[in-house]
Amino acid sequence: MNDWVSCQYDNIDHIEKSFGFKKYSRALAFCNAIACLAEAHVHHPRIVIEWGKVIIAWGTHQSDEGSGVLAIDRALAQRCDTLYEQMNAPVS
Repeated sequence: MNDWVSCQYDNIDHIEKSFGFKKYSRALAFCNAIACLAEAHVHHPRIVIEWGKVIIAWGTHQSDEGSGVLAIDRALAQRCDTLYEQMNAPVS
């Protein structure tokens, strides 16, 4: 999990990363892939889309395990990295 940084939203610890894109349509496709991942796990990140980048933040607001950055948040952050790599892999 490279380049994920600690931050807080609503006084709850999160991990956050900015992903770069040359095309807005690719950034939007990435957001949609993250949305599908989130729905599959019933765990939803903060997603900010801007020209040239998408910022994802994972954190748990309330669960039986507590709040903050939990194992599920780290696992889903890793999945974001994998999705980004797959979407940006050169086609041979």
